[in-house]
Amino acid sequence: MSKPVPIELRIPPQDGAPFTRFATTLAGAAGWCDALPMADPPGVAQRLRDTLLELNRAPLDPELRYELLETLRPSLTQTLTLLDRVLINQPLAMPPRMQALAAVSDQIGGLACTAYSICVMHAAREPARITRRAPARLVCEALERSLHYAAHKVLLALNLQLPIESRTWSTLHQLYLLGERYRLTDLAVPAATGGESTLRNTWLLPLLLACCHTGQLLRSDINVLHAALRHSAPRCAVQLASEPGLFAVDLGGASPPVYRASMATLGKQVRVLDTTEMLKPLTQASAMARKANRSGVLLGDTRIPLPVLEHLLDCLGSERERGSRRVIVREPLQAVLGFSATHFHLAGERTLDELVQKPGARKAKPSTENPFLVERKSDDPWSAAPDTDRNHSSLNRDGSINVLARARTEKTTAPELPAGFSVLQVTTVDASPGGYCLDWGATAPAAVRNGELVCLRRDQKDPWLLGVVRWTHRQHTRGTTTGIEVLASRAESWACQTLRDGASQASSLRIIILPPNRLSQGRETIITPRSGFAPGNHLLLQRGQEQRTITLGKQMAISAGMNQFEVREGLLAVEDTATAVKQLNDIDYAP
Repeated sequence: MSKPVPIELRIPPQDGAPFTRFATTLAGAAGWCDALPMADPPGVAQRLRDTLLELNRAPLDPELRYELLETLRPSLTQTLTLLDRVLINQPLAMPPRMQALAAVSDQIGGLACTAYSICVMHAAREPARITRRAPARLVCEALERSLHYAAHKVLLALNLQLPIESRTWSTLHQLYLLGERYRLTDLAVPAATGGESTLRNTWLLPLLLACCHTGQLLRSDINVLHAALRHSAPRCAVQLASEPGLFAVDLGGASPPVYRASMATLGKQVRVLDTTEMLKPLTQASAMARKANRSGVLLGDTRIPLPVLEHLLDCLGSERERGSRRVIVREPLQAVLGFSATHFHLAGERTLDELVQKPGARKAKPSTENPFLVERKSDDPWSAAPDTDRNHSSLNRDGSINVLARARTEKTTAPELPAGFSVLQVTTVDASPGGYCLDWGATAPAAVRNGELVCLRRDQKDPWLLGVVRWTHRQHTRGTTTGIEVLASRAESWACQTLRDGASQASSLRIIILPPNRLSQGRETIITPRSGFAPGNHLLLQRGQEQRTITLGKQMAISAGMNQFEVREGLLAVEDTATAVKQLNDIDYAP
């Protein structure tokens, strides 16, 4: 008979000085929590971090330690929630103050996980010291809390697009393995987030979230997906290595789940995750929402947008493979980020007003003088032009500087671009037929996010390529990298107005026309802003003297920064556009 593999949990020795933050009684802990200045989340977070650090080194009875932690837990939950709300809207390259808050939030999660792990280890070794409750119950509840705070570290790292420490995965797996040893994985206990949960469900939540390619999602969508998985995770089966399943995880390792087919050997500590039963009701809900033309599905108390739900089904339903090989390429590129900036550069560095303005039209310069009292300097504007003949130029005869010679000798400077439209320098990491992996360095701009439009070119002689950010990944030392999908090798910037009853109803807005390709079945497509456009809308397009009237057809893609529709020429009748409005299948969602 083989011996079980020992559990490896890192906990500090409880040989420090006596705890002095508050009296080690429930009343003392409650009074200390009531005195916390909750209006100052950063300050409270630092106090909680220091308190947990001291508590983890203090020698205490395991049952008393657990009760003190439970008294502190509401303050921990409230503080971490407030910090998460602050961090969710931060750019990838956060300012130092936000980086410090993220570090404190991560430290609190780790220290709270360690604190409950100490309760587990001491209660399991000395169950006779547990007198006010069943020892197995205390061990199970403390394990659930410890798993919850370890899962918080995973969620925080995924939200901030940071790599997850291998120690975090190791802690999660070892805690679950300990629950398996004591046969506690399916025992329902009060959950740290409210309601009831089991060790298996709390452990599954961060694992399934890590399988959902969150680098392709917005931070707000990651939180929605996390809430949806909390509702659906109980239906995911955790089985031995001999059973079927899409994902596999090694409980003795320190890594997230991988595709079962890619794991070379399936040892005794490998568990297989079968998502088949979990996805059945989600697939049915998605189909019903599409049939009813609804934009979202209600899962428990969480409304999940239909594109996010389909992303979940795609990631957890089948193995995803790359369609083409990547080639290592290190070369500098010029990049432009954002809808307005890409529109400006695709239009030949013309603003929206300049794009709408007809050729030859000149804006009148504002003047505070009465135009009828100002003396006209010349009837003919060409009369002021100097003669270009060097032999007959009056400017040369009187010793003045020759205009043409001065123009040739003066150093020309590039015109300043409007604010927000600047050209950035990036470096390619690799390339494939469909796009690039870009390295933005340690100082990535705030506009870098999933679903944002981007223009790329090698130098000023090359035309701009239009693409979209599909995924982002940030590392502490190597900076930020993004995956770019190229949408078109040439695209046109236009201005548009919404038409109702044949008349324009709004000011001009930016849109981009893409040429026909294989994916659009030979039709032109249009890129519009995220909101304000829907299939069946009539638009008047304008670019200088050119004008077109179109109807938006089927919605082909949606992301955080844009919508993509088919272009149908002319103003189609309502009965002609009804089909386009209902054709919502095959929408490509890339937040």
